[in-house]
Amino acid sequence: MDSNQSPTDLTLDALKSVVSQAMLGKFTAVFPKLFKCQWKTYEGQKKFFANFSESGCNMAGRKFCVGGNWKMNGDQKSIAEICKTLSDASLDANTEVVIGCPAIYLMYARNLLPCSIGVAGQNAYKVAKGAFTGEISPAMLKDIGADWVILGHSERRAIFNESDDLIAEKAEHALAEGLKVIACIGETLEEREAGKTNEVVARQMCAYAKKIKDWKNVVVAYEPVWAIGTGKTATPDQAQEVHAFLRKWLVDNVSQAVSDSLRIQYGGSVTAANAKELAKKPDIDGFLVGGASLKPEFVEIINARK
Repeated sequence: MDSNQSPTDLTLDALKSVVSQAMLGKFTAVFPKLFKCQWKTYEGQKKFFANFSESGCNMAGRKFCVGGNWKMNGDQKSIAEICKTLSDASLDANTEVVIGCPAIYLMYARNLLPCSIGVAGQNAYKVAKGAFTGEISPAMLKDIGADWVILGHSERRAIFNESDDLIAEKAEHALAEGLKVIACIGETLEEREAGKTNEVVARQMCAYAKKIKDWKNVVVAYEPVWAIGTGKTATPDQAQEVHAFLRKWLVDNVSQAVSDSLRIQYGGSVTAANAKELAKKPDIDGFLVGGASLKPEFVEIINARK
């Protein structure tokens, strides 16, 4: 007891402690994992800041980033199994990991995954709220613990007819709301065979660049559409060629600084068998993984640079 404290001060301190603990108990009962991911312990704070170390960065300071896009797959049982696999695995601490989970299971997955793994919505609309039946907003994603969103995936473009401009508007709003964005681009087989790969990805990047002014919370995912879910994969040299083109495009159309710092993932039938060779390329800064992220081999993909 502090000899300078009056009985009134002690009473107020005790009351504050009781109220604080009561509110804390209520919060952690509803959002246990969200709370654990914050500032509960000194060790937790050290781990949080360790995520920002430069030890996992390449020469340009870009930290390897692997995303798992579960698409419209999974149920509580299978998601629990995947989360257990990831929780029990020895993952490369120098690789950032993000899981794109179906929206209905986002909070469920967040509470099962380690705090070091981010969670992402697979889509979000361009406004905060309103009469948009079936849509979800970045604010809603943040409210349940997501910190990322995947936008512009080829399936959104092809099946749901999302335009370059709409996708860019979505990215602009998501960033303004505080989410990090995995911004997808990529060409179809017909476009590649016609020699239009660079033209297509430049057009898609141009739409993003018109809306995005600060790129620090953006990761670009180059996914050749012809390689998604087909078992076909761009060779490491083919992927590197497009990634190098994108770096040059960024120098010419955004800035040298953004070109040097922006992470560009490769996506398209990435597996444990090809991940290590792809990861050796200087301009490939990670992967956006589809089907393989639902399997135990996803751990090997995450550890491709180990």
